[in-house]
Amino acid sequence: MKAFRLPATDLAAFIERLAGQYTILGPVPRGPGAVFGEVKTADQLKLDFGQTFYSPKKYFHPPVQTLITFQDRQIVEKAGEAGESINPRIIFGVRPCDMNALTNLDQVFGEAYPDPYYQRQRKNTLIVVLNCNKPCKYGYCTSFNTGPAAEKGYDLALTDLGDAYLVEVGSEAGQALAAGLTPATEADQTAAQQVIDSCRQSMTRRIEGENLGDFMHQRVDHPHWQELKEKCLACGSCTHVCPTCFCFAVQDQTDLTLQNGVRERVWDSCQYYQFSRVALDHVFRPDRAARIKQRLFHKFAYYEQQFDVVGCVGCGRCVSTCIVKIDPVEVVAALQEGVPEQKPAQRFRPTRRGSCPSENPYTPYPAVIKAIKQQTKDTATYTLAFTDEQLRQEYRFDPGTFNMVSVFGVGEAPISISSGADEKDCFEHTIRAVGNLTNFLTTLKVGDTVGIRGPYGYGWPVEEMKGKNVLVVAGGIGLAPLRPVLKHIINRRPEYGKLEILYGARNPQEMLFTDEFSQWRTWPDTNLLLTVDSPAGTDWTENVGVVTTLFNQMTVEPENTIVVTCGPGIMMKFAVRDLLARGFKPEQIFVSLERRMSCGIKKCGNCQIGPLFVCQDGPVFRYSEVKDLPEDIF
Repeated sequence: MKAFRLPATDLAAFIERLAGQYTILGPVPRGPGAVFGEVKTADQLKLDFGQTFYSPKKYFHPPVQTLITFQDRQIVEKAGEAGESINPRIIFGVRPCDMNALTNLDQVFGEAYPDPYYQRQRKNTLIVVLNCNKPCKYGYCTSFNTGPAAEKGYDLALTDLGDAYLVEVGSEAGQALAAGLTPATEADQTAAQQVIDSCRQSMTRRIEGENLGDFMHQRVDHPHWQELKEKCLACGSCTHVCPTCFCFAVQDQTDLTLQNGVRERVWDSCQYYQFSRVALDHVFRPDRAARIKQRLFHKFAYYEQQFDVVGCVGCGRCVSTCIVKIDPVEVVAALQEGVPEQKPAQRFRPTRRGSCPSENPYTPYPAVIKAIKQQTKDTATYTLAFTDEQLRQEYRFDPGTFNMVSVFGVGEAPISISSGADEKDCFEHTIRAVGNLTNFLTTLKVGDTVGIRGPYGYGWPVEEMKGKNVLVVAGGIGLAPLRPVLKHIINRRPEYGKLEILYGARNPQEMLFTDEFSQWRTWPDTNLLLTVDSPAGTDWTENVGVVTTLFNQMTVEPENTIVVTCGPGIMMKFAVRDLLARGFKPEQIFVSLERRMSCGIKKCGNCQIGPLFVCQDGPVFRYSEVKDLPEDIF
């Protein structure tokens, strides 16, 4: 690594030279502190700051960002071209903790489906770090080796020596920025190290970072979480100033016609009540204690499980902005007290997926409605086909995966594919009208178009099922994601053992695919059992009771059987409990989970359950992998 000396008296000329080639963003005075803003000259900079109010994250992942512009519900500005042009720029004076936070975000927005908006802004930006020479008030960066000096990611890193700056080069672009500077002497580098060491030794706030994930998992039920619940205002300030928080929502802003506007993503917060809200107003984390736990577990445990790095960089902004001063350092200290016998930490690590190249994963492609078949009074099956011939021919999916279904001006939602994967040219979605988008879909007719992104996620284990019996347990609308499994098996019937289908609904009128039941009963070695909670007012001749009452009639045994189940959470909870009591093992049971999603590509954070993203790590999970997560899955 090359190092140079920049006399303090030459800083103005250095900034002026850079400003001739780049837009310069740096710390400028704001009240008693500093914020990042555009500068033209060195005298506009405030370099004696402890920490800026906000991190540079906003320049790469803005609080509000246009993804798509649409007119008459059609894209008029292609996704990937939307937004202002980005001139080459330098962010000057980035603290080491923020530099490390940015490398964390590089993983978040680069994994699976690379985010073109983030990548575009990142590619056009150089980073000049300003190492710390004194501790900031609430910082604890030494806990995670994210300060007081940067070790990676930067183009240049400056250390203030008083009469000069030591300038360290971290990239080829940084080498070009340093052109013309005098090489640093050994004395310069020694002096810089002394500055860093002195700063590090002055830091008294610390979290013990080793095995922090295990530490957190062993304290899921610690009483301190309830104490924090009484203090927290759930305002979300901590997440908005955090340099590593990335969660967002996607929403359409329209004119009065509701057909012209923009699709935007806006920062969201796991501390908000509605963050985990899905259709029918079900909220998976209604309790503030659960939301506080989600934030701190994500920083200290889940982030490492997801991206192999601790999610907190110790900047301390969450403390400085918190009205009631909830402090992670104090929280961890409190969690160390009054702990009963420690239990082994169960830490599931999601499978890391390779990059999926895509022009822009946020772009929905038009698909025409070819047929609509009413299933119940509020549920219909839509047969769709992409309007693009090549896309129609190339489209493939696995049973149990989903698409993001979109209507500009209304919104977008994840919906499971309900047709067989062997069917070509068309695919089906069986949709219940319970939310804004799904209710709007009921107004559409054959020939209308919707937008489709996908398919996404991991589906049912149809390969693992081969040679085994298959027990299908479905409730209500949950039969739709399981129907592709049935079609897959019947098209390869000799490859599978006995097929047993247990299906329940609240009443006969709410059952799906009733016209297919007689056909299913003709399939070889197949048993279909039906039940309803209440048959009142009908000539129902099948079983009455919740779906778990059918377990007494099933013929498959735990040995050599795979169970797949989908339905309301409460149904799956009791179904799994009953199956375990009957001798089935957690490894044999697969569940499909529902969560709110704004992206479908592991970016928005809405669908997180512990370290998992339902959109990409699921929606189908082996029960043994999720049963010990720190929060309820059903």
